Amino acid sequence: MRLRTILAALTVAALALPITPARAADVETVVSFDLGSGELPEGLAIDKRDNAYVSLIAPVSEIRKITPSGEQSTFASFDVGGFGPLGMAVDAPGTVYVAVASSDPATQGVYRVSADGTATRLPGTEAMTFPNGLAFDRRGNLFVTDAAFGAVWRIPRGGSAELWLHDPLLVGTGDLGAGVPIGANGIAVDGNAVIVANTEQATLVRIPILRNGTAGEPEVVAEDPALLGIDGITLDVHGAIYAAINSQNAVVRVDGGEITTVADAGDGINGVSSVSFGTAMGDRMNLFGVNFGVFSPLPTPSLFKIAVGVPGRPMP
Repeated sequence: MRLRTILAALTVAALALPITPARAADVETVVSFDLGSGELPEGLAIDKRDNAYVSLIAPVSEIRKITPSGEQSTFASFDVGGFGPLGMAVDAPGTVYVAVASSDPATQGVYRVSADGTATRLPGTEAMTFPNGLAFDRRGNLFVTDAAFGAVWRIPRGGSAELWLHDPLLVGTGDLGAGVPIGANGIAVDGNAVIVANTEQATLVRIPILRNGTAGEPEVVAEDPALLGIDGITLDVHGAIYAAINSQNAVVRVDGGEITTVADAGDGINGVSSVSFGTAMGDRMNLFGVNFGVFSPLPTPSLFKIAVGVPGRPMP
């Protein structure tokens, strides 16, 4: 795919942060990426040792591991066409999982990446149209958004992927001109519910997880022009949602329907695509994010952090 199509398709949104909004002085660059070499970061996950994993889309198509000290190394590489690696998640033992959107059905799907960088595709995930966001629940089930199809898939621990919910609330409108509709995108688990960001409908959708594991009736919990282009999301300990608003160069906090800007282009945010809380004692009140960088006249692809004054929701 052409880079312009890739950039448009990855348009996302940002959720806000703390009790007291952080501003420019609180935004700190952790690692910068080389725009000239095509290093465009899209996905982000942080393990319990505070190591950050960042996915770089095609043509680089790899995952970088960044230690708490800032040391950067290649963790895994993907020889695929299309977008390459996108959203990521880490399970309780620390294994990394990544969604790979490929132009080849033989390589499309969700992968488990072992500590040595070996990537194994999970069964059933080849049926996904555009795998994007990932999130685990406390039982070890992995939920995956399918952005182009407007759906959420569920992968039981040790099992095959199954279509969990396809619903009009998860479908994109096509209005962003990506060539395909971009609907269900960022995802987070909130107790017995899944929260999904719909990029083109500018909404946050809550889906109950019923006792038998199936999906309950979805409902919109936030809808606002400020959420247009919403991408990755995460939660703090109080249940507030923090989102990356890709096309609006902003990180916002959504709490009880109230949307607060945490940081924006004036603070150095540009094309932010994913957000995740730190896990170490000194980082639990820091929100990390990646600047995809393409929606700014001065793009700065990078991993950054913002002190938000409230801890993130503990990993399952």
